[in-house]
Amino acid sequence: MLTHHIQRTIVKQLSSKDSQRFSELKPDDIENKAFDYHLKQLLTDKIVQKSESGGYELTALGRKLGVSATPSLKDRSERAFSVLFLVIKSGRRWLLYKRKTHPLKDKVGFMHVRPIAHESILVTAQKVCLEKTGLTCDFKYRANGYFRMFKAQEVESFTHFTLLVCEQATGELLVSDEFAEYAWATDPDFSSEDMLPNMDDIVGLLADSKQTFLEKSYDI
Repeated sequence: MLTHHIQRTIVKQLSSKDSQRFSELKPDDIENKAFDYHLKQLLTDKIVQKSESGGYELTALGRKLGVSATPSLKDRSERAFSVLFLVIKSGRRWLLYKRKTHPLKDKVGFMHVRPIAHESILVTAQKVCLEKTGLTCDFKYRANGYFRMFKAQEVESFTHFTLLVCEQATGELLVSDEFAEYAWATDPDFSSEDMLPNMDDIVGLLADSKQTFLEKSYDI
């Protein structure tokens, strides 16, 4: 979706217009053939539709993308990545998650999943947890905020997180995730070198009955 800068430019331009004709939408420095190809791709992907008046306008999906469909990948990389952090416990055991991919490859933390627009974050967390780990969890909201991770003074990760907690997971751990390793740990040391540097603060949020928002930066 929006794999080419011309497609992202079209969506961004239409985000501030109700409708535009081909001649209004096409920049002068792009050939008709190339522009027409990418416009048709947006029609096929149902991001853009042709109006009754003959102009082009965004669909509901296109309007949701809107101005966030920036032509610049650098701009996109600097925006916060929205995730649900899942703290999963079973007695004294904590479910830990070792990343197999960048950013933060080989670091250990809590499982995370992406929120989905059309369903509750609690439903998404429960469903993805069961799919990835085989565990049944009843999650409750605990906190939210922002984490920034720096490596050699460059931002390695910028996350907007919502923290969800399951105090008593049930079922057998059966991992189905090519991007991470999972394991139960009893009374883990959250300050150890292999842990993500925010782990102590996340566990602190669980213990603090008043604090629900945290914004913090770390060096890795």
